Amino acid sequence: MSSECTWSVLVMLCIILATGAQGGTVCTVKSSKGENVLLGSSFTFSCIFKKQCTKLMFWNRTQIKYKQFHNSSEVSADVENLTAPGTFSCNCKEERSEPCGIDIKTGYPPDVPQNLTCVQKMKSGNVSCIWTTGKGTIINTTCQLRVKNGLHLAYESTMNSTGFCHSSFPIKNLMSQLIVSLNVSNSLGSKTSGPHTIILSNIVKPSNPEIVNVSCSARWCNLHTDNHSLNVVEIKYGAVNGTCNTLQINAKSRLNISSLQPYTMYEFQIRRKINQSVGLWSDWSQPKAERTKEEAPDKVLDVWYLHEPKHPQSNSECFHIFWKELNISDAKGEILMYNISVRGQTGMRNPIITVPSSRNKRICCSHCSVSVSAINSVGQSPVKFIHLHFPGLVSGFLSHRPLNNHSVALSWHKPAIADTECVVHWYPVGNIEAIQWIRVVDSTAHITGLQPQECYEVAVTALRSTGPKMASIKGISTWQSAPEEGPVPNLFSKNSESLNVTWSEIPQRKRRGCLKKYTVYLMDKSKGDIHNFSVEHPNRQYVIRSLSPGQCYNLWVTAWTDAGEGPKGSDLPVCTPSDSERTLSLVILTGGAVLLACLMLLCLCQFTSVQKIFICCCQGLLPIIPDPANSKCAKTYTDDQSEIKFYLDQCTSSVNEDPDNVDVEEVPYPSICTYIKSFSQESSSSDATQVTRITDMTEDYISTHGAISGGEEEDEEEEETGFEFFPSMHSPFLEPLVLTGGKLTLDAVKIDCSEFLDRT
Repeated sequence: MSSECTWSVLVMLCIILATGAQGGTVCTVKSSKGENVLLGSSFTFSCIFKKQCTKLMFWNRTQIKYKQFHNSSEVSADVENLTAPGTFSCNCKEERSEPCGIDIKTGYPPDVPQNLTCVQKMKSGNVSCIWTTGKGTIINTTCQLRVKNGLHLAYESTMNSTGFCHSSFPIKNLMSQLIVSLNVSNSLGSKTSGPHTIILSNIVKPSNPEIVNVSCSARWCNLHTDNHSLNVVEIKYGAVNGTCNTLQINAKSRLNISSLQPYTMYEFQIRRKINQSVGLWSDWSQPKAERTKEEAPDKVLDVWYLHEPKHPQSNSECFHIFWKELNISDAKGEILMYNISVRGQTGMRNPIITVPSSRNKRICCSHCSVSVSAINSVGQSPVKFIHLHFPGLVSGFLSHRPLNNHSVALSWHKPAIADTECVVHWYPVGNIEAIQWIRVVDSTAHITGLQPQECYEVAVTALRSTGPKMASIKGISTWQSAPEEGPVPNLFSKNSESLNVTWSEIPQRKRRGCLKKYTVYLMDKSKGDIHNFSVEHPNRQYVIRSLSPGQCYNLWVTAWTDAGEGPKGSDLPVCTPSDSERTLSLVILTGGAVLLACLMLLCLCQFTSVQKIFICCCQGLLPIIPDPANSKCAKTYTDDQSEIKFYLDQCTSSVNEDPDNVDVEEVPYPSICTYIKSFSQESSSSDATQVTRITDMTEDYISTHGAISGGEEEDEEEEETGFEFFPSMHSPFLEPLVLTGGKLTLDAVKIDCSEFLDRT
């Protein structure tokens, strides 16, 4: 029974060994120079297979050719000038077994250790040393520092990737110096340096200082630091984003820095040392920033102006005043406002205050001067005075040439425009608020900061004592192309033979340069003919004449720069009216005007005062009543005692006054004619007036001033009725023509003597 168990165990061990053999690597590898090789060197890589198979060799998973000795299980490959680490492996083609391989690393042997630096911190008893080994070795390198203090202690570390080694070790308090040696080694080589003597007092380094507080005025700052016993302090300070300055002083806690600029943000750092000749400087403290206080500005503003074309109805000239913003060092604080004062012939005006965001102002005056100053929280800058004059214009003396896409060179003739000082200004067309200017004393100037595909207006003004002289160029561009879009046309007016067309401005960003002209295209839809008309910029209106009535056209407009013609804008279909349409339009307009006039007349007639004015005017148009005293009968029989008197009330008299009543008597003259004898109402006669009718002749004598009995009451009712929108049927021309109360007034009588004369 025991023998059977023994055989079973042996069989199992054989099976396990066989399985393990099949699962292991099929070969072993080796390198002629080991796993670490010198960068750029050559070596031989070989594999020894454990069994017969189809052999494969790889370099970084790429199959390579190999050499094989006759009847040998070893294969090899020569590798030349290896410059990068790689993996070399071998395997059998027929089986899926684990390959054998090796990782080859490239690097350098270490250089001699150098640049040893040791530091002893005041609050620590340890010494830290650091040194270099030249260039990095790439491969793992071991650093070792040995201290010769009787025990010859060694302190090891690993070199970092930048080629530095570091080591730290304790020392005894009684020691005044150290003697150390350095060693650096790797698989490619080893180097040693030393011994090195270190004086401990020279490597003492104070702890990092701290700036507790900073207090500043306009020109100096005082730094408050933490408590310490060291007297040598170095200060590093400078404006933020500016250059730094250093200052060494002997002080402990209060450090003063002078000669600073007002309203400037400064950054401060400090470090310490035991004394000037012993020890090391501490590390710099954390930076502390503080702004100095403000001062009143002490620099005059740079002011310029442009004359605005005079309005025909204005007696004063208008100017645009511009000034440049002061920089931080000149402003000496935050500019809160600008003060502008105008002095004219009538004296000083009230000052004008503007906020900093605005650096221009429009002023209208004649024979005046302007003063401009900047104000901050402390005070005001010196005042800049400038006299406003309309500059004399000089043409043909200013030339320019582009230097590049962002600058232009200007030149002018000295006799024409040069003087002690010239002001060159420029701005994009249509954006005068973006004006810039420079002052020169020469006859040339370079304008910089221009944008390509932008159109500028440029001028040079000579500041002569007799008055300014200006030469200008409208339309300067460093680089141009054809416009990006075209104008949009609109029909202003039209008739049967002409079209009045306008079009929109092209936006500045779409112009791509300086516009020179427009082209108006007109296509006859029936014939297909296209006519074009050129219009100089900046005109945006054109009248197309000699067209055919009742014809339809298609119209569009394009714009031009010196680089060429841009695309067309939107099309405008338009048709000229025919002659019949024109006549119909005139008839409709005339009829409408007449109808409107009639409606207005009828509305006016609703007012009583207007009615009375019409009545008076109409009475003046009736035939004039002849004076009976001038009749033939009256002249023939002058001895008659009868006397005819008429008291006529003129239309211009007040309508509210009642005329004097008179009694009228018709007296027949024997067999010749009839006349009227009147007696004043104021006479003492009490005889009643007798009216005799002869052949109904009296009907023509009644004046329109009369009324039917009760007419006065009707007039009062009409006045109480008030205004009515629509005309009343009681027209003022249809009033009854009969007197009331059986009495007549001379005002109310109209006499026609034609029949009297016919009967004579």
